[in-house]
Amino acid sequence: MGTGEIAVTAIAVVFLVWYFAGNLVNRRRASQLLGAVRASIGAAGRAPTVQWHGRSAFAVTVGEPAAPLAGLYLLCLLEPRDFPLALAWNRLRGRRDQVLIHADFVRPPRAGEQLNPASFGIRGLTGVALNATQPHLRLTLQVGSGDEAAIAAALDLVCELAGVTRRPTSRPADGSRR
Repeated sequence: MGTGEIAVTAIAVVFLVWYFAGNLVNRRRASQLLGAVRASIGAAGRAPTVQWHGRSAFAVTVGEPAAPLAGLYLLCLLEPRDFPLALAWNRLRGRRDQVLIHADFVRPPRAGEQLNPASFGIRGLTGVALNATQPHLRLTLQVGSGDEAAIAAALDLVCELAGVTRRPTSRPADGSRR
């Protein structure tokens, strides 16, 4: 074998090992996110169902949303940990695992508006939009490892904007969102 063939083989082995290791890490991360989502749903509704979309995404639909919510849907998109170039590109752009939350209200807002995500004090919240059409509320949340509490805070925000009475223990004693 020549030097070029050895280099190509070594690079192929590195990418192959990275692919399987990335898949393993993504499975563990998906389990963490799913656990955090299930633990956070609480007063927003009951009977969540999970639908997997490949190895890097899953959706959670709340079957019985609490009034005045008419519907609640969460889409969790994992980082492409199995492909190093895409992972590096996303990290350079500041992207992490994403949780997209769509909520429908019994009474839709009169007009749509973009709200300032920073004003809610939720770590990783990058987008908040109220719409007169469905979905009435869209939240985009970047969730890094160890930031799973932001999912509960985002669902608290959904309940707050919808007018759902939330359990009193969902916020810290200082009144801030997690």
